[in-house]
Amino acid sequence: MSVAEANVPTEKTPLTGTIVAYLIAGLIVATMASATIAFGLPGLAMVALAMVPVIYAILLILTFGK
Repeated sequence: MSVAEANVPTEKTPLTGTIVAYLIAGLIVATMASATIAFGLPGLAMVALAMVPVIYAILLILTFGK
């Protein structure tokens, strides 16, 4: 049996919602880490302040189920 005859799937995995969500979460964490490294505690405070409306909106969405 050669490598060409091996039963290897050649199709690519499509981007699902879960993969996209993990990519976005990783981008947010990387942004927070780079702001903290670049600016120290003020950078971390600014990121936390910017996330307040986002978390508030997520809590409202989860509460009302829309």
